[in-house]
Amino acid sequence: MQLTPMQLDILQELINIGVGRAAGMLNRMVSTHIQLQVPELVVLSSSEFITRYGTRGQEVFSAVQLTFSGHFSGLSALIFPPESASRLVGIILGNSVLSEDEAEAMRVETLQEVGNIVLNGVMGSIGNILKENIVFSTPDYVEERFERLVFFGESADSGAMVLMARTQFTIKDHLIEGEVLILFSLASFGTLLAAIDALAAS
Repeated sequence: MQLTPMQLDILQELINIGVGRAAGMLNRMVSTHIQLQVPELVVLSSSEFITRYGTRGQEVFSAVQLTFSGHFSGLSALIFPPESASRLVGIILGNSVLSEDEAEAMRVETLQEVGNIVLNGVMGSIGNILKENIVFSTPDYVEERFERLVFFGESADSGAMVLMARTQFTIKDHLIEGEVLILFSLASFGTLLAAIDALAAS
């Protein structure tokens, strides 16, 4: 499904607004200034995504997953390479002295909270601006191979559309990169584009 330049521009703006809101919430949550940017946004079919990123399939990533339903339905995830996830958690938590079990629990809790804020910010922005109600699940933290994270159990020929926003966290002069992935069914993605077209025409 080919997007028009206007549809892609509006999607990029929706993501940027959501990420901006998430950055504001993260800054209130921690004492460190966090800047979020989305320098790249691509929309691909599941088969196109496999072709483009297939070499990453067996790599293990840290991810927070969030399902959403309503007028649009699907699954979203904030994905980090493990070293980026550890660096992000270390910067946010500081030099806390914790046991191994406490450190792992805090790692999961911190990443879940960051993922929840970012994904809710992005999906909430899409829902609010397009005036569509979206209901979110509780976020889940997983460490899994990239190919399994991306398709959330969906087959490559399912007709799903993948929206990928490369996300940069800038914290205390550290640049940490992750990716926001949103998986829509073909029907839901068509509904999303119709709502974007209606917004552009208003």
